[in-house]
Amino acid sequence: MSAFFKEVINLANIVLGVTGGIASYKAIDLTSKLIQSGHEVRVVLTDNTLEFVTPLAFQAISRNHVYTNTFLEENPSHIAHINIGEWADIIAVVPVTANTIGKFANGIYDNMLLNVLAANTKPVLMAPAMNVHMLHQPSVQENIDKLRSQGVEFIDSETGFLACGYNAKGRLAAVPDIMAKINDMLNVKQTLANKRVLVTAGPTRERLDPIRYLSNFSSGKMGYSIADSFKRRGADVILVSGPTNLPAPPGVTRIDVESTAEMFEAVKQHMNADIGIFTAAVSDFTVKDKSEHKIKKQAGSVPAIELTETEDILKYVGHNNEDMYVVGFAAETNNVEEYAQGKLESKKADAIIMNDVSDTSIGMNSDDNEVTIIYKDGGKVPLQKMAKTELAEKIADELMNKVMD
Repeated sequence: MSAFFKEVINLANIVLGVTGGIASYKAIDLTSKLIQSGHEVRVVLTDNTLEFVTPLAFQAISRNHVYTNTFLEENPSHIAHINIGEWADIIAVVPVTANTIGKFANGIYDNMLLNVLAANTKPVLMAPAMNVHMLHQPSVQENIDKLRSQGVEFIDSETGFLACGYNAKGRLAAVPDIMAKINDMLNVKQTLANKRVLVTAGPTRERLDPIRYLSNFSSGKMGYSIADSFKRRGADVILVSGPTNLPAPPGVTRIDVESTAEMFEAVKQHMNADIGIFTAAVSDFTVKDKSEHKIKKQAGSVPAIELTETEDILKYVGHNNEDMYVVGFAAETNNVEEYAQGKLESKKADAIIMNDVSDTSIGMNSDDNEVTIIYKDGGKVPLQKMAKTELAEKIADELMNKVMD
């Protein structure tokens, strides 16, 4: 198929990596669906995958050679694991096991697929499938976060019946959803090139004394994911972040702050942004008189701590910006929509993204979220519960369409 024809009908060269798990058989269906859609597919199988499926099945459907051995060079004119990566427009690893995630995250390249990934410069999508306890192992989650920070995309596992007998999260995402994600990644264009986006994220800390502070449970995951989504759409992104354990998304300029006052000063320096998205969980109060020394415990006496209001960053931006499209977050525990609507009006924001943080599954420090975007023109867009990284994509698409109208 000619390059021109492929570009016109938006088709692509796809390398499909398949790792060894019970869900490996679903990759055969994915290969078929990709071929039926007109894409070119080349398949790479790990040794463990061969315990579940055969190369012949993929070869028959893709009508291409299936790669299994780094050292089997059938064409002496090129090195296979480099050549197919250069040929690809995208690499999708479906399913991906905890073993392959861990190896790739930590620079271990001991099979054909990992060598293809090591020599690759193209977008990568991974679709995890594993036992629920494996998926939630801290080391597995750390490796996923590490790869995300390096630009690898993930499509979240589903909740459902697993081969081990559990009915829980860990099942491979549905093939149509994987197809949609691949197409979304292929279609992401630099639509926000030359646009400036300001994002605030994480908590702020208000010191009581040199070792204690007032803060909240915000992890910063939502804001960091949004910053990454806008960066990949071509925007120049400034991320003003309170204290978190997250790495800055690739290409994003991060400004680290601690207190609300420091975040306010950083925001004022970047009021020339085209879009401002204020996800940070900013403290509403600070300590009036901070102690220079550790406050000591004294028998029968509890120290009184007097608080004063902090600067309202969102309100300041809403009332003082010239051309910025201002988006705030309303994390509430009760009367969620009422408070969000009030915030939209009092802050003079263009949109408020509200979520009910009384639900711990979508609350602060969770991996998932569920929100509704409320616009000042009265429009509402509910976004169902999903991983924050996926939700950030939905939010970016929705806001981009609104701003570009």
